[in-house]
Amino acid sequence: MSVDAGTPVLRLSTGPLAGKVFEVHATLRVGRHPFNEVSIGDPGMSRYHCWILLREGVPSVEDLASANGTYVNGERIRARRSLRAGDVIRVGTTEILFSEAA
Repeated sequence: MSVDAGTPVLRLSTGPLAGKVFEVHATLRVGRHPFNEVSIGDPGMSRYHCWILLREGVPSVEDLASANGTYVNGERIRARRSLRAGDVIRVGTTEILFSEAA
């Protein structure tokens, strides 16, 4: 997959889709349901688990009242949280590395 320079990306590092890369241009919904932009068959994940947002150039993540929570760098988030390159998001048993494309 070719990624535009400077485009934030999600790199799935563990779980059923390990190695897959998703560009973040606006909003990506993450969860088990096939209607999500990032649909992952992880049994520890809710159907609609979290959003990854890009608003005015600022990336963030927000939990969607998931059963098992959304974690950033090991800490469960309770509200929308800004993301920085190198942050690790965990949803279910899947870990996602947030980074800027090279």
